[in-house]
Amino acid sequence: MYIKLLITSGFLFCPLWAMGNESAPLISQTSYSQFQKFDRQLNLGMGVTSGNLTNGNSGAVNNSQFINLEIERLFDIGIWLDINASLMTYYSQGADPAFNKNTTVSGSQPNFGGVNVKLGYAFPLNTNHLLLTPYAQFGRTTNLSSYTMYANNQVTNLTQDYFLSSGVGTRLEYRINQIIELYFDQNALYNASQAPTNATLAANDNYSYTSLLGAKFNLWHHFQLGLQGFYSNFYYTNPLNTINGIALVPQSTVGGLVSIGFIY
Repeated sequence: MYIKLLITSGFLFCPLWAMGNESAPLISQTSYSQFQKFDRQLNLGMGVTSGNLTNGNSGAVNNSQFINLEIERLFDIGIWLDINASLMTYYSQGADPAFNKNTTVSGSQPNFGGVNVKLGYAFPLNTNHLLLTPYAQFGRTTNLSSYTMYANNQVTNLTQDYFLSSGVGTRLEYRINQIIELYFDQNALYNASQAPTNATLAANDNYSYTSLLGAKFNLWHHFQLGLQGFYSNFYYTNPLNTINGIALVPQSTVGGLVSIGFIY
């Protein structure tokens, strides 16, 4: 009689135990778990830049504002993926004023938007605080500028006036605690212009080097606030001269970005 009662009780409690287990979240505990709380996120940001132009006078400064959409994920096996899509919303410059041809307006800054992808593998130097991620980067950005329009006889074509970018970089993350993480990102890219040029003007192919310092704040549940500051330098593979003997192209850029994200 007692044996039958124990068996019956066991069958009654098994469904309740199973329900309890199903309702508990399954958290994968790996060497990357502490960093995944920061690096599995989707955010929308707004940024500003200020840059200098080559061969320009002291007033050759350009300023811009842009929006940026980022999707980032650090996988359990250590693969890190980061996708950024940006679009310029405001632009101004003090020299080489935007030139108008057939209602097409451009300035000396060719990058009005694009998509960049970073793919790397993370190495936890300390499972709670330090993560090092070497990565490869690929992207496509616009190449719409006064120089490009001079070089292709003042014809704008969105399907061919763009850069194809490729390069490498390294990212170091420092997790302070459950709320704050700092990171430093350094990359080197080769930007190959796909825009056509005439016989006398060279393509504005260039190497760019960008240093970025950022912070992430996990303020509440799935809400993340992000801050970034960055500096870029550009080195051109060819001497660039327009018909008037001057080529105003970006030489250096400094900027910042604020983002609001969702941790998933």
